[in-house]
Amino acid sequence: MRSKIDIRFTVDADVDQVMDALLAVDLMAEWSTSYSDVRVGPRDADRRPRRVFVTAHFLGNSDIQVLEYTWEHNRVSWTVVDSSRGSKGGGWIDLVESPEGTEVDYHVEVSLPLPIPGMLFNRSLRKLHDEAVSNFIDFAERFPEIEGYAVG
Repeated sequence: MRSKIDIRFTVDADVDQVMDALLAVDLMAEWSTSYSDVRVGPRDADRRPRRVFVTAHFLGNSDIQVLEYTWEHNRVSWTVVDSSRGSKGGGWIDLVESPEGTEVDYHVEVSLPLPIPGMLFNRSLRKLHDEAVSNFIDFAERFPEIEGYAVG
């Protein structure tokens, strides 16, 4: 089953703070409703996470995934490069400074090998990402005051 999600939202923080929150990939399980056991592997020359190992959860199924990240100025993108269940996909986040804070464009494309009706799949996926966005807004607005985390 394939699906796309596009969500635009505002974070009451500047672009640098929101990008720092995104760079804290090791804390993704604190705001993401679908990821747990997040481990950062190799980093790029600027010490940004390049490969991340996660356990993804959706509709009672677990999937061990390897995500490959690309970091650009005010943009992060990722691709599922390996999956224990054959999942595919990826996405990107663009950040734009605005008078209200940071405008965030969040785009995800997912293909999961689950035999479920399309309407249930899309509705469940949308709910999962709406919750993640709400959690991320709170996380990013509090960052870097997250307990035990230091921006290096």
